[in-house]
This record gives sequence, structure tokens and C-alpha cells, in this order.
Amino acid sequence: MKECQQCKTCYADDVDTCPKDGMPTLHTIAGEPVLEGKYHLDIRVGQGGMGVVYKARHAYLKTVHAIKIILPDLVGNDPQLVQRFRQEALAAAAIRHPNVVNVTDYGVAQGTMPFLVMEFVEGEDLHDYLAKEKRLSPAKAFELVRAICKGIGAAHSQGIVHRDMKPLNIMILKGKADMSEAVKILDFGLAKIKSGELLGSFIQAQTTGLMGSPYYMAPEQWSDDELDARSDIYSIGVMLFQMLAGDVPFKGSSIPAIMKKHLTDAPPTFADLGVEIDPNIERVVRRTLEKDRSKRTPNVETLIAELDAAEGTSVKRVSAEAGEQLPSSALKVLTNPPKSVVYVNDVAVGESETNGWLLLEGVQSGNHKLRVSHEGYQDWEGPVFCDGTPTQVVAELKSKTGESVIPKPTDATMVLDKPISEDTPQHISVTHGSQPGMQETIQQGVQTGSQQFGTQTGSQEIKSQTGVWSWILSPVVLTVTGISALFLLTAIVGLSAYMFGLFGGSTEGGVTNQASDTNSNEGNSNAGPKTELNYKFEIVEIPGGDFTMGRNDGQPQEMPEHKVTVKSFGMDKFEVTNGEYYDFVKETKYPSVPFYWESGKPFDSDVNLPVRAVTFNDAEAFAEWRSKRDGVVYRLPTEEEWEYAARNGGENNLYPWGDEFKKDCVVLDQKTTAPKEVGGRECGANKWGVEDLIGNVFEWTKSKPGLYPGNPGTIKQMSEPHFMIRGGSANFKSTGQLAITSTFRVEFMATKQDRTLGFRLVRSDN
Repeated sequence: MKECQQCKTCYADDVDTCPKDGMPTLHTIAGEPVLEGKYHLDIRVGQGGMGVVYKARHAYLKTVHAIKIILPDLVGNDPQLVQRFRQEALAAAAIRHPNVVNVTDYGVAQGTMPFLVMEFVEGEDLHDYLAKEKRLSPAKAFELVRAICKGIGAAHSQGIVHRDMKPLNIMILKGKADMSEAVKILDFGLAKIKSGELLGSFIQAQTTGLMGSPYYMAPEQWSDDELDARSDIYSIGVMLFQMLAGDVPFKGSSIPAIMKKHLTDAPPTFADLGVEIDPNIERVVRRTLEKDRSKRTPNVETLIAELDAAEGTSVKRVSAEAGEQLPSSALKVLTNPPKSVVYVNDVAVGESETNGWLLLEGVQSGNHKLRVSHEGYQDWEGPVFCDGTPTQVVAELKSKTGESVIPKPTDATMVLDKPISEDTPQHISVTHGSQPGMQETIQQGVQTGSQQFGTQTGSQEIKSQTGVWSWILSPVVLTVTGISALFLLTAIVGLSAYMFGLFGGSTEGGVTNQASDTNSNEGNSNAGPKTELNYKFEIVEIPGGDFTMGRNDGQPQEMPEHKVTVKSFGMDKFEVTNGEYYDFVKETKYPSVPFYWESGKPFDSDVNLPVRAVTFNDAEAFAEWRSKRDGVVYRLPTEEEWEYAARNGGENNLYPWGDEFKKDCVVLDQKTTAPKEVGGRECGANKWGVEDLIGNVFEWTKSKPGLYPGNPGTIKQMSEPHFMIRGGSANFKSTGQLAITSTFRVEFMATKQDRTLGFRLVRSDN
């Protein structure tokens, strides 16, 4: 077979000149450009250290394939190569995953040249992508790494280790905006037979600028130890470092120099390279690059979870499916006027089209700040919460004079891509003339009465109890019909919701409030006053003492163990309920109420559910009110007090009830974020009787983010105040990397509301 020197097209041996460009052809591979009589080689598309890749056509099926032919000289040097190639090809063909290039066939041409048949994909490899982009944002880097991890995870689940993870073996397909679909991993079929590629790759890197395997090889690969999944994790870690820093961590002018650094040198810090990275992210990256495999990130599932935990400012949720994290969201923004610039977390992400719409895909799950800007208009701002389901927002800007903007006619209609889930309240917000174009928002998240989405007023919020009711009103229709029609529409919706049982029903998980539930400790001097809503309230006395805080086998922020002394205090037996919080709101006329209340009041069925979606300042204001009510000083607990209670003081238990997990004693592992009624799970209480310290809802503490004594990490200075939260919520897991225990801790922005976050108070005794 001959190939054109210029266009690389393949021809039979009797073709001396390329008919396309007139260039002479050169002999490359023995025989005709047809393998096994069915694969016609069309053009060479690449060459690596061990083989040549051709674009080919199937003679009968007319399908297009990529075929890698192993170089004949390597086969001659290794007589066992053909047999091992066959075994590896069979293993690679068994990996079926969207992020892995499928292997469909293999063979041995002319008895001497093994070849592998794969699906043909078009795009650019990660090496070229990084050469063009230089450095990636953490969000973009994580998006790439998640897709890589999912593909590698599919192989690891079958006991297959890639052994040569590097940017040249990662393809990014054309025409795919979502990286979860664009990433394809190459060369699984050659995983165990690349003994001769190391030198070839390095020489190629020296002469062509390509990054070869030496820059990405785990320490154990240099000593020829048996490899496992953690070896691929190391290589992925090098690529992640390169994405964030713009270069690989270990470089050298020779193979021995590179090898020495992989075996003995600590990776440079991002600060050493002049790159500012969140310390939580840096800790995740450095864990993938541990020399000792026992200290390295153990698997790709853990790596994904750690990236999710390190990214962003909000608590990352864990999906109800084991080992699966919430997917990214699609966010659709309709702006008036059109051609407005949209910002997410103060980063410009695009400009709306002439019809006002902007579609953002791959938005990370969690809380975000949305801002829309247009010259001559006041900026529009509002919070948005993304949880993996499509979210749509209308942003109506005012002119600089404060006048409302009349929407231009448009045929755009807001439609959810799938039904609203049981855990997603529908917010139908009616304004009273302040922003007439913004008649409705769909927010998959958390908001309060005084901090409505888009700074609107007069919100009417309807609680959804089913996952099948999802209707959307066009903002244009609402504008035309006028304010009076809006009130009529709201009344009709409310009546329909009542008729369908959407109001006053049981909450998710079948939890209902028993009307006979009175204050559970009416005869106790610590019990709160009996009010319009009967809710549970009790203070438990906890004697002070010494205990061990933290754990050495937990997350980095839980390390190391250290001794702490805590003074005696009183603690809420239950998380603060909607009922008690309502008393506070009603008496003080507090402007901020939870998003799921109706007309400024909780549903009857929710009175003894823990209040949630309250900010740190909301909890502080509540503590001040209760202190005046009872004539004592209440406050949020410190982390030390909270963990002391959750670990039974000096007994240092992993859970409030002991050291073994009890499924029926805690509200974790739920499919939604919906909590259950406080109390009633005495088996999950600590030894003093405090309930729901683990699960149900996260709880605010008054402690600011900080590392434990002896922890070598650093704390990043944040523009807004954060405080530590504890205990986990209903949808968090009892197993896995983010398993909730009495030592689990994470920081949270003080001004954020979140459907998984509530609080309890302590009474100061000193």
C-alpha cells in the first residue's frame, strides 16, 4: 500500500502519483489498502508510538471506522504481542459507555499486523484543546474531568485499567456543547501492550511538542509494579492540574529527570505557578497526586464527589441513586430588553438573542446569583437555584429613570422540559405594578418573602404536592390581560390547587402533623409558651467536659483529631420548627419567611417540621426574639458544642446513638430534601435525649470556617461571610465519601437560603 506524502490518502501499490494533488506516493504498509477483504483504508489520520490510525470504510455496510494498525517492527520484537492484543481487544470491546470510543472488531492482517477497529469520531484531542485554551476555569475543568471519570469508571468496574491516560487519548467531539457528551477516551484496546511506547512517546514529544506518557505516568508505573485504578486516577490528576495551572506538575529534559520528579518530588503548589485556586480544590488535586497509592484518591466516584464538594459556595447535593451526583442544569433566561448581558456569579456568560432568550447548559447544581445588564437600564438581580432539572427565569429590566419597560411581542413561551418534581415548589409570583413584565418566575430553589426572585413584591406561592402539574404562563399574555386578570387567575389557580389536594396535604414521605401534638414538655419550666400553633419545644441540659473533636480518617476538613473542653450548656431537643418560627415572624413582623409557607404562614401539616431555608442572620434574629421571650440568652451553638453533643461528649461516638449506623433512627438517604417531623426517633437521640442531630436538615453554627490545629491546609479569604453547618440533611448519604457522621462539617454562605438548612439553639449557662 502507498500513501500520498501530502494528503495521506491511501492507494494500491501501482499508484505512483496522487490524483488529488499530484504529489508522489510512498510505500508504507505491505499489501493492498484493504484489511481482511472488508475494511478499505481511505486516509491516514494519525500516528502514535505503537501504531498508525486510518479512516476506513466497511466494504459491505458502508460504515465509517477508525482502524489502528500496530507497527510491524513492534510485533517482531514481541512474539506474544498478537495474543495479548487479542485479549485486550476483547476486553476493550466489552466497555460500553458514551465517554469511551467503542471497539467493534479486531484482526491480524497478513498474519503479522494486528489491527483494532473502532468507532470513528471527529474533533480535537485534549492536548490541542489545552494548547489553545491554555488554562481552564475550575467549572470547565471539572466538567471535563467528570466526563473522563465516568468513562474510566466504566472500565474500572470491569477490572480494566487504561494505563496510558493523557490528553492525546482524550477526544473532544465537534458539535457537542455538553462535555458529558463530547468527551471520548481512546486506546483502551492497547492498555497492556504498550511496553515499547514510552521511549517513542517521549521522542515524539521532544520533536513535535506533543505530550507523551512520561508526563502523566503514576510513580508505580516507573517501577513496573502491578497497576490498578488508582494509577489512572494519578494520570487524571496530572491532567486536572494541567487544566487549572496551564502546565503539567512534573517536567524535565530527559526521561530519568521526569521519573525522578514523579517518584520523589512533591507537586508544585498553584501559588508557585502564579495561579489562584480555592484551597479546597487544591487539596482535591493534590490527593490525586499522592505518591503512596494508599493515600491517593481511591476511585473515580470519590474524585467526582470531592470535586463537587470543593466547587462553588453552596452545599453540593448527593443524588438518591447510589454513587451518582446531581447532574448539571439547563438554565433558560428571558430578558427584556433583548440583547442583554447575563452574568452568573458575576461572570458574564452570554448575551440574550433578539427574541430575549439565552440558553445556558451545564450550570452547576447549587445556589447562584443571576444578574442581567443592558446599557440605559437598571441591572436586574436575583438568586437562582439549580438542582439538575431545567430552570427558566424572566428578567424584566427598568429604565434608568425607574420606568417599567413594556415587553416587546414575542412568541417565546416558558415551558419546563419535564414535570416539576415532588420536591420542587412552584412559584407563581404576581407583581403589583412594580415590574409588570415579570409576572411569573419558575425557581427551582430557595427564596424568602422579602428577597423574592428578581426583587419583586407581593408574591403568591403555591405549594406543589405532585410531580405532574407543570403549567407555565407567557409573560406577554399576562402583560396584555392586566393586573385585574392576574388577580382573577391567581384565585382560580388557588381554587384548583385546593380541589386537587395541593393545599394542606401531607408532606413528602407521608409525614403529617398530628393536631393533638402539643408542646411536648408543657409541665417543664424549659418548655415554650402555648401559642396559636402547637409545636414541639424543649431544652435539654448537657454537662460540660472534654472530648476528641474531628477524626483522622475523615475528610480533610475533619482532620486532625484534637482535644477540646466544652462548658455546660442547654440545647434544643428538637430542630426549630415552622410553628415556633411562625410565632417569631408574626410577633416581630419579620419580613423574611420560608419559601414554602402560604400567605406568610406554614401549612398545618408543616408546623412540627423543622424550619428551613433561613439565612444565618434569620437564625440570629430568631435567637434574639426567643431570648426576650424566655428571659434567658439563646444563640446558635459553636461547632465544638454541636459536635460535643453529637458525639456524646467524652464517649466520642461517630453518631449520636453510638458507633454503628442505624438506618431507622435517622432521616438520611431520602430521595428528596424534604425533612420529617422533629422528634419521634428516640433511638437516634444522643445520651441526653437530643434528637435529629444527624439528618433531617443541616444546622447552622456560629463558628466561622477554620482548620483544626495541625491541619496543613489554608483558608481562602471569601468576599462574603461564611459559617460552618453540621449534621447533614434528608437527601444526604449515610455511606460513601460524603457520608454524614457527627464529625462532618462544611462552610456555607451566611446570606444563602437553602431547602436543606435549618437550625437549633443553645442556651448559654455562662
